[in-house]
Formats: sequence, C-alpha cells, structure tokens
Amino acid sequence: MAALSLATWWLLIDPRWAVLDVYGSPANAVIFWTLFAIVCLAFNLELKGFDRLAQPLRGLAFAAVTIGVGVGITALLALAWSQVDPSFAPERPGGAGYFTGAIFVLFVFVTNVPAATVFEHRPWKTLGLGQPWAGIAEIAVATVASVVLYAAFALPVLAGWSSVEHAPLSANQVVGFFYSIVVSVIVTGNLTDNWPWNTVRSRGGWFLCTALGNVLVGTGLYFTLSGATRLLLGDDARAALGADALSAFPAQLGVCWVFWMIFWPNCAASWPQHLTPAKNRVVRVLVTLALAVVTFTVYYRLVAAHVLHEPTIAPGIAGNALGFMDLAIVWLLLFVIGGESWPLATRTDGTS
Repeated sequence: MAALSLATWWLLIDPRWAVLDVYGSPANAVIFWTLFAIVCLAFNLELKGFDRLAQPLRGLAFAAVTIGVGVGITALLALAWSQVDPSFAPERPGGAGYFTGAIFVLFVFVTNVPAATVFEHRPWKTLGLGQPWAGIAEIAVATVASVVLYAAFALPVLAGWSSVEHAPLSANQVVGFFYSIVVSVIVTGNLTDNWPWNTVRSRGGWFLCTALGNVLVGTGLYFTLSGATRLLLGDDARAALGADALSAFPAQLGVCWVFWMIFWPNCAASWPQHLTPAKNRVVRVLVTLALAVVTFTVYYRLVAAHVLHEPTIAPGIAGNALGFMDLAIVWLLLFVIGGESWPLATRTDGTS
C-alpha cells in the first residue's frame, strides 16, 4: 500500500515531481469522490456485479470503476455544474470550488457507512430485499440524509451565495466534528464488534442507541482528538495555525486512525482474538490509536515535507493528512475489498 500510494503521489499529485498540476483541492476532490464510489459499491451494494468476476479481474474492474467515478464526478461538478452554481467553480480561490463539492462525501461517510456496517443493511434485508435493491434503497435514504446535513452545515459556510456569519459551524469545524463521528462509527464497527450498541435487544432501541450513541461518542472524540493534536503539534504550530484551523485537526488525526482501523480487521485478523472480549476490544483500540499517533507525527514532521514535498503550513509541520492518508485508504480498500488481497491471500474455498 505504501508503494502504491507513494508511486501514485509522485507521478500524479506531488507539487514538485508530478506530471499533473493538481496538488491540493483538485486531487483531494478526486480522492474523496473515489472513496464515495468505494463506499457505495463495496459496502452498500456488497460488490454486486463485480462478484461475478474472478481475481484479479474483479479487483482491476473495481479499481477502474471507482477511480473513474471519482474523476467523473469531480469533472462534472467543476466543468458543468459550476455553470449553474459558481460555488463549484474550479477557479475559486484556494480550491474552494472543488472543496464545496467534495465535502459532501464527509456526510456520506456519516450516513452510508453505518447503514451498511453498523446497521447491517437493516431494515432492507430484514424486509426480504436482496442486492442490488437493498443497497439501492440504502443509498437512496442515506443520500437524502447526506443532502440534509450538507445543506445545513456545509453550504452555509462554503457556497458563494451564502452568508457565512449565519453558518452554524466554520468549514474547519464541520470537517473536524463530522469526521469524529465517522471515527466513532469505524471504532465500534471494526474494533469493538459493535459494542456497546449490540447490547440493546429491542430493534427500535438498538437503532436509536446506535445513531445517537455514535453522535455522542463522536462529539467526545472531537474534543479528545482536538486536545491530542494540540499536544502533538506543539506551541509554535498551534500559535501559527490559529484556533479555527486547529478545529480541523481531529479529522487529521482521525484519518490516520481510520487507516489503521481498516487495516486491522482486513490485514491483521482483528488481533487479538485470544483474550476476553472486553480485553480484545481495548487492545485493538489502544494499538490502532497508538499507530495513528505515530503516523500523524511522522507524516506532519517528516514525510509531508521531505518525501511528499508538500508546503509548510506552520513551524515544524507540513501537508494535509486528508490528502495523502485518504489516498492510502483508497489503495488499501481497493486491495483488501475489491482485490480481496490478491495474490497475497486466497479465498477460503481455495480459489484466488
């Protein structure tokens, strides 16, 4: 994954070496929309259609389609929809036009991911729907919820026609807060076996506790990760960045944690498995969080400036983890989900 991420970065994105001039918002928009396609096709639709193909053709087809969707939606918003709403125009300063479109994917993570993972495709599969209809229904409902959140929290602060002073949160606060909810969803879905939500027996109570619980845990994580990143960044960087920019850094540490939380069940067999359930969960959370802290620190203090050639953003730190780390997550998901870790692993039926 590291080799694929670095090769892609140096060839296409690197502000010094790449053959394309897309560093920053254009590249990040493609990465985010590619993740959107991966979520819908792999999690909501459970690879329906792709499951007819053998590896490695399945993985290659999945990669081609998802990356194609990422490029296609980015181009459609920047080149076509921007003619209707200039808020999405690529020439907006600082890449704001690309970001206005791409931030929608953040709300997709909040709605589509738990629908497919934590909620286990309920109620659609319990109503007897199979794929692709269960996934289509799931995507449709989650998209409506995503649009509501996007309209309430993103457009007021990012749209060119909006009044920023009436926005409930700044753009950085939106990114930091909602990504913290995503982190909560993935912690419970990938590391704690859906505990504590699975202790609720009634169907309605379970749904309510899961939805509200992830919002509450995500809120707690927002403040916890905010404090952690302030310590990791140091006094000089904090002073240079300012309070508003710092409010996005829970997402910066969060994306490092998400990488390891995806890696853990898919590449590390959800180690440990031999302890009591409670101890297994605690160890998984602590180990992946420790790896995230190390990744965050090494990225911002060393890799971003000296390996990826990203610009300095404050004394001693450079880059934007929501760019390169999301690229690494794209490659990780393409490999372990679309490609089923071929050729490093084989399926349990003995076929590749």
